[in-house]
Amino acid sequence: MLRKRSATLLSRRWSSTSAAPAGWLTSWSTEVQNWISMELEKGGQVHERPSGVCPSHAPHCRSPGRPNQAPNARVLDPKRHIRHFVTWGYSAATQRILFPDIALIFSSSAALCTYNCFAELPLYMPPEPIVLPSVALGLLVTFRTNTTVSRYNEARCLWGEIVNTSRDITRIALQWLPQSKDDKFGKAQAAKVCRMTKAFNIVLKYHLTIDGGNPDDRVSRTDPELPSKVKEELRKELSMVCFSPSDPVQARELEDCLSSSHRPLWTIQQMCNASHAGIWARCGDRPDRAIRDGQLLERHFQRLCGAMGACERIHRTPIPTAFTRHCSRFLMVWCNAMPFVLWPIVGTATPLAATFVAWAMLGTEDIGVQVEEPFDVLPLFQYCQGIAATCDGMVKDAHNDHITLSKDLEVERTGPQILVEDMGALEASFNMRNAAQKL
Repeated sequence: MLRKRSATLLSRRWSSTSAAPAGWLTSWSTEVQNWISMELEKGGQVHERPSGVCPSHAPHCRSPGRPNQAPNARVLDPKRHIRHFVTWGYSAATQRILFPDIALIFSSSAALCTYNCFAELPLYMPPEPIVLPSVALGLLVTFRTNTTVSRYNEARCLWGEIVNTSRDITRIALQWLPQSKDDKFGKAQAAKVCRMTKAFNIVLKYHLTIDGGNPDDRVSRTDPELPSKVKEELRKELSMVCFSPSDPVQARELEDCLSSSHRPLWTIQQMCNASHAGIWARCGDRPDRAIRDGQLLERHFQRLCGAMGACERIHRTPIPTAFTRHCSRFLMVWCNAMPFVLWPIVGTATPLAATFVAWAMLGTEDIGVQVEEPFDVLPLFQYCQGIAATCDGMVKDAHNDHITLSKDLEVERTGPQILVEDMGALEASFNMRNAAQKL
């Protein structure tokens, strides 16, 4: 019964494909072309690599705009293995090591193979000189890759903290700074906090990368006018997302931000100024309330500043240069010595076997080099767009009166507010009551 059903299914499949073999081949050809074009758009082309620059000091081999992970639909695609194999030559990692690394190893192994085919005494050696140091080489490459992945993971966690804190600051500012629907000053200060929150993430993205990390507007890193062009890109992005050049106040804020020596710190300070102004206007002649309410937002500003400092620590602390160079030298010597061991085993197929082994080892090491600069690999522009969209959504809710302000609450106070001088007596009585309960 099972054989009969399988034969029926195969016959149906064959009849459908034989009826339109040209259409089936055309669809597969179109799909393969889409895979290749997608690989090229996602960063598969060779990127600029300044000569004489140590990988641990300059993020020269990034794939701009490429997300850290493909969407789940592509990850779970049953054709992913075929797609990855078809686009092998278009991969960014393959193209980065293709020349001169792989080309040199293939040429040396081909020269050795040619000589051994015609020489009376072929050149080869026993596998022990390669097998024994291969353990140390594997540990060295693995340790480097693990170290860079840990930096990548920490950078992603820090930006997750920045995203959550930005949402909290926007939410609290929109609900706490305006006293009521008619409080224009409070609403203006809340709007300023929202603007600076979005600006902080954008200027921090430019602060941690060389060219801003935008996938569409990439500036060549060898361009002598790189700083001025990057500044213009920053001005353009801030004008589109945060500041309105037609508003004199916001235009002045934009110029002050661009002229600041440390733009992320400047935006945090502006958030503090706006929030404190709104809180003092709200509290009137009760400074104790201003201090109490100010501490609520101050904790979130400190979280932003701490995450920014941790990102700067990762950005300004590369892996030691000696470690990178030793790993590179060790790997190249090992890969170029491999054909002498492979010749007695595979014979004339030595160039292909040596190329495959070198591709596997050099590709793993290249991944570690790329991930070493996590802010050039992470899609920071997507995080900034998400923060801006969230802030704009909450601002829209505030305009639609979906956020309840303090004076709009229909509640009755149950007693007078606690003064600062009464806090000591209240704390003492609370401690005495806890001690009595324990006894």
